[in-house]
Amino acid sequence: MDIGVFAAHEQYSPTTLLDHAEQAEAAGFDSVWTSDHFHPWWHTDAHCGAAWPWLGAALERTDEVRMGTGVTPAIGRYHPGLIAQTFATLASMAPGRVHLTLATGEAMNERPLGYDWPDYPERNRRMRDACEIISRLWDGERVSYDGHYWSTDDAKLYTLPDERPPLFVAANGPKSARVAGEYADGLLTLVDPETYREELAPAIEAGAEEAGRDPSDIKRIRQMGVAYADDPEAAVDGVEFWTGSMAVDFSEDVYDPREVERRGRKIPREDWADWGLVTDDPTDVREAVERHRGAGFDEIEFLSTSPDQAQFIEDVSDELGL
Repeated sequence: MDIGVFAAHEQYSPTTLLDHAEQAEAAGFDSVWTSDHFHPWWHTDAHCGAAWPWLGAALERTDEVRMGTGVTPAIGRYHPGLIAQTFATLASMAPGRVHLTLATGEAMNERPLGYDWPDYPERNRRMRDACEIISRLWDGERVSYDGHYWSTDDAKLYTLPDERPPLFVAANGPKSARVAGEYADGLLTLVDPETYREELAPAIEAGAEEAGRDPSDIKRIRQMGVAYADDPEAAVDGVEFWTGSMAVDFSEDVYDPREVERRGRKIPREDWADWGLVTDDPTDVREAVERHRGAGFDEIEFLSTSPDQAQFIEDVSDELGL
């Protein structure tokens, strides 16, 4: 089972995240995922660097660890052809080390730049367009595509890697999971193993069957939040930055980090542990890995809001024997 860590541009500066990526590779982690946002999930002391140039720098600073986004939404600000070109270029420079994850996004990435924020069915259709365009461009086709929203006119990528990078689709519900079954090399989800088994796995299989694909070829990946520290209260403190993500649904038309933070500050401290795994015991992390392995996941990547990220990386690596 692959073990990854999440480089949160919302929470740390790009240069600090480069250090985290180096530390993760040195500790034996398999992957580094990164957010691709315009606005962050918090306002006070937040950051929000650009994911694409950061990935180029992080790949150059490391040697083997796989890297990619989790997630890149093709809703308004990014044309799928531009996404395809960017990640084909990254994969050409770092063969076998790059992945891309598509999703239906959040308003904070679109509305500040003047784009509309459509409802979920519309965003799902745009994601399907993106899957089709990106897949065909990565296959080396010259693509004229008249999609639901996105279109191309004799588009072709002249720089391609020897092997196309994995295309993942993020899904927390069955409709997006079905898209993953139709198009993706892997599914990324935030949901717990039980919800995955009951709702997402059948949708993946249905989508794969419709597309004539083998669902067992589709990788299953869980992103899991964790706040770890020697002191239990310090671990709880670490969750505060992400309480905005507990207070605002991904589909809401909320894009001002000040409003996200205002809502997050209304969540009582005793509820912060609902965000993810909050612990002072690295054994809890190992047990979480084993639960996900037993549920059929192939990879788990930890979004760590631990007060000391270096300690989290070192202690989890030791506990898991990476």
